[in-house]
Amino acid sequence: MTSPSVSRVNSIKQAERYTAVAIALHWAIAAAIIGNFALGWWMHEAIEVAETQARAITAFQLHKSLGLTVLALSLLRLAWRWMNPPPALPAGMAAWERSVAQATHVIFYGLMIGVPLTGWLLVSAQWSDGKPLNVPTLWFGQFEVPHLLGLSELTNEARARWAEGAGEAHEWLAFATAGLLALHVGAALKHHFIVRDDVLMRMAPKAGLGVAVMVLALIAWLFLKPAASAVEKDEITSSAGSNWIVDATTSAVHFSGTHAGVPFRGRFSRWQADIRFDPADLMHSQIGGTFETASASDGVVLHDESLPQKEWFDVERHPAASFRSTRITSDTVDGVLTIKGHALPVTLALSVAGDSMTLNGRFEVDRAAADLGMESDPEGQYVSRKITVEVRIEATRNVLFRTQ
Repeated sequence: MTSPSVSRVNSIKQAERYTAVAIALHWAIAAAIIGNFALGWWMHEAIEVAETQARAITAFQLHKSLGLTVLALSLLRLAWRWMNPPPALPAGMAAWERSVAQATHVIFYGLMIGVPLTGWLLVSAQWSDGKPLNVPTLWFGQFEVPHLLGLSELTNEARARWAEGAGEAHEWLAFATAGLLALHVGAALKHHFIVRDDVLMRMAPKAGLGVAVMVLALIAWLFLKPAASAVEKDEITSSAGSNWIVDATTSAVHFSGTHAGVPFRGRFSRWQADIRFDPADLMHSQIGGTFETASASDGVVLHDESLPQKEWFDVERHPAASFRSTRITSDTVDGVLTIKGHALPVTLALSVAGDSMTLNGRFEVDRAAADLGMESDPEGQYVSRKITVEVRIEATRNVLFRTQ
C-alpha cells in the first residue's frame, strides 16, 4: 500500500513544484548560508589564538568567498524567480498566512543580498580593530575581488566609519537571517507534519538534486583544490657592462619568514646583476644588482597578491629594489640594499677562483627599516618582523672582457 506522504508527492503536478533550477539554487544557497554562519562564529575567536591563527586566516578567505557566492546565487535566483513564477500557495491557507509567507520571502531575499553586500563593504574598507588591515579578498584563491566604492583609498577616519557601520550591519543582518531561517524551517515542518499539505514537497530536491549537488561540489572543489600562484620562469641576467656573467641555473635571491606561525619561503624571479670586477683592482671594482619587486613570490596566492600592494613593495612607485657595493675586499663585499628608498647595510661573502666567482649572503631585514607591512602589522602579530634574505650568485668571467 502506498503511504500518504508518497501519495502526496505523486499527486503534485509539475506546475505545482518549483523548477529544478529554483530547487538547486535554494539548497545550494541554504547550505552556503548555514556553513558560513558556523564558519564566521568560529573564526572570530580562532584568529586571536596563536595555534589556530593560520587556519582562521584561511577561514576568513573561505567566509568571504562563500558570502560572495551567496550574493551571486541569490541575484541569479531572484532573476530566475521573476522569469519563472513560483507555484501558487495552497488554497486552504488563511489570508494572514499568505501575507506572512510572502513577506518572509521578500525579507529573505533582502537578507541574502544584504548580508554579503555589507560584508563586502566591510572588507573593502580594509580596517579592523582600530587600524588598517590591508588583506586582499580572493574568491576561492582564483582571482582578487575589487574593493567597493574605492573605500580602501579613503582617509583612515572615513575607512574606520565605513568599517564600523558595515560591520554592525553585517552582524545584525546575519543574526536576523539565522532567526528567520529557524522560523522558515519551523513553518515548513509544520506544513508537512501538522497541516499535511504539499508546501515542503514543492521544494524537495527531486529533479534539482543533481544540480544542487554539482553546485555544492564545485564550491567544495574550489576550496579544497590547492591554491597556488602561477610559477614564473626565472629571468636572471647580467647587465651589458658586466665583465662577469651570472649563472642563472645556480644563482638565486630568496626571502623567508613566518605568517601566522607558518613558515614561508619565496624568491625574486626577475633580477639583473651588474658585476664590474677585477681581482687586481678592487678599489675600482663594483658589484650591484636590480630586483623587480613585482617578481617577489612564495607561491601562496594570498601572499603573492599582497606583496605588490602599497603597504608592501608598492610596485607602482618602487618597481625595483637594488644593491650597490660600497667596499670590496678579497673575501667580502660591503654594500647597500635599497628597498622603497630605504638604504640597508649588507655584507656578502666573496670567493674568486680563476674565472669563477661566488657571492653568498644570509642576513635579516627588519620590516620596519624597509617599511614593509608596517601599517597593518607593525608588531609582527601576523608576519614576522624579521625577514631572512639569502643571496647566492655564481658567475664566470666574460671572455670578451678577459685581460690578455
